[in-house]
Amino acid sequence: MCEIRYANVHDANVLGEIHSSSWKAAYRGIIPDKVLDNITAEKREKYFKKALREAIEEDAIIFEGSKAAGFICIGKCRDKDKDISYGEICGLYLLPDYWHRGLGLKLINWGLVELEKRNYKKITLWVLEENLNARRFYEKVGFKFDGTVNEINIGKKLNEVRYVKKLISEDGEHL
Repeated sequence: MCEIRYANVHDANVLGEIHSSSWKAAYRGIIPDKVLDNITAEKREKYFKKALREAIEEDAIIFEGSKAAGFICIGKCRDKDKDISYGEICGLYLLPDYWHRGLGLKLINWGLVELEKRNYKKITLWVLEENLNARRFYEKVGFKFDGTVNEINIGKKLNEVRYVKKLISEDGEHL
């Protein structure tokens, strides 16, 4: 039995644990170990307390039974080249023990429904180019690489690539 609900400031410790554990597992071999080893649940908890208190982001947690298994961050698209018809999935993270069990699919589908309720027509997300598992997952749920690449530095130069999914066709039909 799964439940998804919006996070509040009291969930910051859970979000910090999920975020740090997920990053260390997903990005090992992509992001330098010294960077990953410096990411702790406590540091991420401080970030989430501030982000939720100041409404910097909207996070929703998925629970399997009573255990928090992952979260998604959604909102309006932050990309300067996109208009107000674009929403964004800013992040999707699961504890490694919950990978490949269908929870990521439930979480992303929930996020897409929430964004569609806000009248967004298209959804963007950014993913590290080398994160092939995540890219395959996003492609499986209908996201397509739009050709946009952004160079970032997380202990080394990396490329993040933008994916887009249409929710509503040009004639207003739900996809």
